[in-house]
Amino acid sequence: MTEPKISSVYAEALFELACETDCLEDVSLDLISVTDIFEKNPEFLNLLSAPNLGKEEKIESLKKVFGDDEGILMNFLCLLTEKHRIGYISEICADFKKLYNKHKNIEEVTVTTSIPLDESERNRLIVKLQNKLGKRIKLIENVDPSIIGGVRLSYGDTLIDNSIVSRINSISKELKNNNI
Repeated sequence: MTEPKISSVYAEALFELACETDCLEDVSLDLISVTDIFEKNPEFLNLLSAPNLGKEEKIESLKKVFGDDEGILMNFLCLLTEKHRIGYISEICADFKKLYNKHKNIEEVTVTTSIPLDESERNRLIVKLQNKLGKRIKLIENVDPSIIGGVRLSYGDTLIDNSIVSRINSISKELKNNNI
């Protein structure tokens, strides 16, 4: 039997605690901010992971950045720091987000188009995806002119590539295989 990932164990513990204390929405929103802060300031994460800095100094640094609030998330960050697990924060946040989305029946779908979708296209796509997947859809939009046209959708382990560049590559490959 394989051991669960460290990040999933911590994410599950935080998720269960947030559900039990009826603050799942708050923790979820706060985690987005935490992730953003650590991503924009990797040196802060390095500081909290530094072996030559004492536990109290690390906790003080956390309080300066995130406030003195003794809430679930602050206590969680302190715990991660004390247990030398703060380096896993990005993975923990990603695993928490998966648990949250599953709990709320949300599917994150990334759509890539060559030009931005207009409002009616966006709404039609969301409705079609909701009907197909039976879930609420959180659409993440990317614009990539290199796909020339069409659309590329990805969610979970699924990739639907109906882009023009994909079709061109497919035809090119077929022609090469047929020595044409």
